[in-house]
Amino acid sequence: MTAVISPGASRFAGRRLLLPAVLAASLALNLCFVGGALWIRLHGPSNSAGPAEFMREMAAALNLDPQQRAAFERYFRTMRARTQLMHEEVEPLIGDAWTEVAKPQPDEAQVMRLFDAAADKRRAYQRETTTQTIAFLAGLSPEQRQKFVEIARQHHPPPWSERLKRGISP
Repeated sequence: MTAVISPGASRFAGRRLLLPAVLAASLALNLCFVGGALWIRLHGPSNSAGPAEFMREMAAALNLDPQQRAAFERYFRTMRARTQLMHEEVEPLIGDAWTEVAKPQPDEAQVMRLFDAAADKRRAYQRETTTQTIAFLAGLSPEQRQKFVEIARQHHPPPWSERLKRGISP
């Protein structure tokens, strides 16, 4: 005995399988996101010193004169305030994007717009901070600039540096 499946029945069966597939994909993405967040929390760089302590240590390591020290303190305060502002602007955009992704029928274009807006804000932050950093470094000696860069790299290593240490190419 041979069963004949009508075109309408196979289309219904395909729709019936679509919902579990979408739910499984959503679950997998959520698990990856949560797993990634946990991994970063557990394996990310640990900054034992708070920002104020880091500032004092860096100022001491750079052996700044009084004028340079005043410029460094202004620079450091500006960087902290600008970083906080950037986070306040970006986090709601990222949160809204993930809220949209979690919907049963997410608007992919809206998700992309939100992530693009967050990336644009981060890019503007990077440009501003680069300009301010270069201006601050102009008042330092070449040795002090080199030391500043060494300390900054140790404090905020590039994301791929840990991979290189383990022999994995970026």
